[in-house]
Amino acid sequence: MLQCDKVNESLPVNVTDEVIQQNPEFSRLLNLLSQHINSDGTSVQAQKIYSREVEELLMDYEIKSQECSLSSEDKQFQAALQECLTMAEIGDYVDCNPEPGSSSTLLGLTREEIQRQNPYKKHLPFLQQKLLPDIEDRLRLKCESLVTFHDPDNGTESDRLTFAKASQLPAMIDSECHELKQMKVKLNKEKHRKDKQFWLYYQTLLDSLSLLEDLICRYRLQNQTEHDTVTTEWLVSKCDGLCLKIRLTELQILCETYTVETCRALSQIRKYLKSEHNETETEYTNVSQALKAYESVGMGFDSLVNEYSKLKNEVENKQWALKEFQQSIENKDR
Repeated sequence: MLQCDKVNESLPVNVTDEVIQQNPEFSRLLNLLSQHINSDGTSVQAQKIYSREVEELLMDYEIKSQECSLSSEDKQFQAALQECLTMAEIGDYVDCNPEPGSSSTLLGLTREEIQRQNPYKKHLPFLQQKLLPDIEDRLRLKCESLVTFHDPDNGTESDRLTFAKASQLPAMIDSECHELKQMKVKLNKEKHRKDKQFWLYYQTLLDSLSLLEDLICRYRLQNQTEHDTVTTEWLVSKCDGLCLKIRLTELQILCETYTVETCRALSQIRKYLKSEHNETETEYTNVSQALKAYESVGMGFDSLVNEYSKLKNEVENKQWALKEFQQSIENKDR
């Protein structure tokens, strides 16, 4: 098949092969348009949008019928619209052929034959007259919702101005996407620069630490022994000085505590304590000798002492009784 025939079949145009050969860029443009426009001149994207809107409209009718009873006109419109949508979907499967370039169709059917089976074919103008305003209103509301979502502060503006902004929304979104991409590229560059700077600082820090370690090993540790020796000698001298200072303080305290008068008083106290000690020792010696004398008498001495104590107590008791008896007699004589 010639290239002009492919273009004429995919688009509602009639160009010759000579025009295609003389204008290759025009041919390229037509090929690009064929990806977005059907052979009947309708937009592929618009057709998908209309189909989705029709499906949503039928779904709304179905939900509405569950909530309340539909009018007879709405029921007829719903049934006709559902039937037309079904026929259109069946027509989409007619050209489903795994072999590209083949003219055969599914079961040998054509779109015209399927459309002839549509019982509402005669009512298509009426359906379109009622359907198009509904779809336009739905699309308008969606566009306004998109504008409001994109710009929440847009709620105070009029519907006409909001719809006008909706027509500019794709360009605005493309511009914002372009700005975001530029910002992303800029952020990636900044991140790369920061990472490079970080690793540079990190390597510099490692080099500095290595140099510091080398300096410590070379100068600090070599003189550490001498430094420790000097420090030890200084600490020993300081300790000796502190010991002498403590001894001096002790002697000062002793001198301040034991004056001449204090020493004299302490001497007298010592003499008194010594004499008391001698007397106590003498008394202790006498008592010890008496105890030894008692012990030399033997075990019978204890019994004699006990008997003596017992007799002495009896004598005292009898003397007390006799004295009481005499007093009682004297009291009677009176």
